[in-house]
Amino acid sequence: MRQIPETFVKAQHPIRRKQQRKSLQQPLVGRIRPQAPRNSQEIHSHEMQRGHSSILRITDYGGKLYLMPRLRAFATIYLLCLSLAAEPRFQAHIRRTTYGIPHIEARDFGSLGFGEGYAQAEDHLCSVADQVIRARGERAKYFGAGKDDEHLRSDIAMKALDLTTRASTMLARLPPELRDWYAGYADGYNRYLAVTGKDTIGGWCRGADWVTPITATDLAAYQQIILLVITQLAPMIATAAPPSGNAPAATAFIPYTPPDLASNGWGIGRDRSAEGRGMLLANPHYPWVGSNRFWEKHLRIPGKLDVYGSGLIGAPGVAIGFNRDVAWTHTVSAGKRFTLYSLDLVPGKATTYLYDKQERAMTARRVSVQVKQPDGGFRTVEHTVWFSHYGPIVNFPNLAWNAKRAVAVRDANWDNTNSAAQWLAMGRARSMKEFQAAHARYQAMPWVNTISSGREGIAWYTDSASTPNLSPEAIAEWLRLRQMDSATKRLYQQGIVLLPGSDSRFEWQIDKGARSPGVIAFSHMPQIERADYVFNANDSFWLANAGALITGPYSPLQGEQATARSLRTRNNALTLSLRSPDQPAGPDHKFTLDELGNAILSNRSLTAELLKDELVARCRQASQDLAQACDVLAAWDNRDNLESRGAVLFREWLGQFAQPDFLDKGKLFATGFNPADPVGAPRGLAPGSVPIENLTRAVNLLRSRHIALDVALGELQYADKGGRRIPIHGGDGFTDGLMNMERNARNTTTLEPMDNPKPVKGSAFLTEKGYPVVTGSSFLMAVDFTANGPHAKAFLTYSESGDPASPHFADQTELFRKKQWRPVLFEEQDIAAAVERDYTVSDAR
Repeated sequence: MRQIPETFVKAQHPIRRKQQRKSLQQPLVGRIRPQAPRNSQEIHSHEMQRGHSSILRITDYGGKLYLMPRLRAFATIYLLCLSLAAEPRFQAHIRRTTYGIPHIEARDFGSLGFGEGYAQAEDHLCSVADQVIRARGERAKYFGAGKDDEHLRSDIAMKALDLTTRASTMLARLPPELRDWYAGYADGYNRYLAVTGKDTIGGWCRGADWVTPITATDLAAYQQIILLVITQLAPMIATAAPPSGNAPAATAFIPYTPPDLASNGWGIGRDRSAEGRGMLLANPHYPWVGSNRFWEKHLRIPGKLDVYGSGLIGAPGVAIGFNRDVAWTHTVSAGKRFTLYSLDLVPGKATTYLYDKQERAMTARRVSVQVKQPDGGFRTVEHTVWFSHYGPIVNFPNLAWNAKRAVAVRDANWDNTNSAAQWLAMGRARSMKEFQAAHARYQAMPWVNTISSGREGIAWYTDSASTPNLSPEAIAEWLRLRQMDSATKRLYQQGIVLLPGSDSRFEWQIDKGARSPGVIAFSHMPQIERADYVFNANDSFWLANAGALITGPYSPLQGEQATARSLRTRNNALTLSLRSPDQPAGPDHKFTLDELGNAILSNRSLTAELLKDELVARCRQASQDLAQACDVLAAWDNRDNLESRGAVLFREWLGQFAQPDFLDKGKLFATGFNPADPVGAPRGLAPGSVPIENLTRAVNLLRSRHIALDVALGELQYADKGGRRIPIHGGDGFTDGLMNMERNARNTTTLEPMDNPKPVKGSAFLTEKGYPVVTGSSFLMAVDFTANGPHAKAFLTYSESGDPASPHFADQTELFRKKQWRPVLFEEQDIAAAVERDYTVSDAR
């Protein structure tokens, strides 16, 4: 808001300056926000209104509003205000309640985005700025080439994929209200940056030269990074180069690490709910550092939208949440989002491949990247990236480009431009039928399952994520190659589909009614409605309800049927089917909101329930050196709570086994997987010496680190919050079989500094500092639809703000440590009673 200079006011009444100064101290009566600006950053956001039109905006730096006493003076200033302070394009009202949660209200979507972008920047400007630089392909410009050229490679790939152009196309195809939303979001972010200044913003990027204003296109480009899977292959795209002669190209070896993302999602129907309506449990397992964190919010446009939940930092809207009628969550799907294609090259032509025995030339895209030098100067790197008609050529591990073969990748979300529109439609749904219709209309879920329920008491699950559509003939041949071809088999074991790219039979097929040519239509996606429950824990659609398996002629690219489920999936199924030993729903077998929350944080180790007693019995028959270990395990409560003693020893024992051991009969389990009993098997401790040998290794490891065998889990497992160590409960879902998964994993998406202690040799989990929690339970939310509307409670485990100086940097982390759920404030009376900060933001100058 532009302030009217005092010199101007004086000039209008040179004779009556004393009277004027006195009269200026009389406050104008009108509708004024009760809270004055807290600092100069908020001065622009406060205005006085009469009725619905802005009559006058005169604000001094003390936050007071004054009115000239004489009509002539009023008219003069009024006309001046009209010329200097036109009605703002964007304006939003923000109320921050306890734990810093913003409740944002606006008159339209552009203004809603403005308030959302402003409030997001208050909490996480650094993370948004970091991802914008990544999407622009400018990391090397500000940070140099990076270790092993990681920044340079990222920039080459982002520029070659032309994310900016793709973002412009995405924005052009969005409905006008969503385009306004993105534009407002960018303007809100920029407004906060302008009034705060990069040298005084909170967080790890303070004063950085890469913190600059952003555009709606920047946000949409970042959305492309989130939606596309091939952006995770950026180093492989950047290093793929044609060979010279008969030798493979001299490119760096790029390891492939599948994304370490997981989640639990529960939809409870009327038959399993104490209220007789629907319930939902959201428990995404996501990083605690960087851009893939969730940010909690309440968004409202009177008469158009009223939705509560969370979304990833930098993403407008609510991705996991609820309204008055429906609640939903997502889990990462086990289906395939991309396929690799092996291309047979024409002899002597390294950039030409055969396609149905005809020659087809690759296309080259030349990109330029600025690279910062140690002396502060720059050099320009020119690089060529090659594309087939499927997509970019990749330098995939053990499949380097040679004289005979190159490998390309095709992404099922390449043409997905409607995910934002679908999430908005989901947030507006007034019934389960409308919620399902949003999926059918847009078909834009990128790589997630959807689990939902609502006031009607219908629990619904679907894996409607974008999936390649192969012909039955192609699927049959791929299944054969999985058994016969070593490369196809090896990649399948990594969860990757490799197809013969020189044969048109392996092209993705058109499915009538699909969003885009080549992907499977929603009508052919697996889904199920239930009155008891549905769930997913990152295994395939097959086991969404233990009593009603989803079977049918689904493509194996959508997920495998009749295959082993993870221990975490099995624990979910036992809990919801009321077969777990703790009887989570009580004697009436109907969940209350508290019982639902307690169940997900029970921290029961299914692996311990299956194996510990046999292990202790076998241990007592072994060497006397294991006597203490036997006693510690026998006394353990089979849980991974902070006070649990024995959890560490059991975890280190499990860490001595290989991943396949947890899915079938082998070195760990005596009884193998049984498709007729997918929840109950595998089970029983394997015979032989391996279990005790591995226990001996675990004992020796802990003793060599001077760690007591009965150490409490809370002494070793922690979250680093600005150098402060906060104990955290939970465990590994794959090995321990816990639902509340907490683990260490390197975050590769961000440049944000993070705790990264050195791993301890011989352990799958332990580091020099213990068990740092870097990924795991993030936004936990339990929702119960009652006769009085939705009631909910939640945690944002790493807290709402990324600024270490904020009171909301670690407050919810402390709640999570204590398992103290906080109530979600959705109704107006509850919000009004808990407001800690009330302010209005606009783009008025």
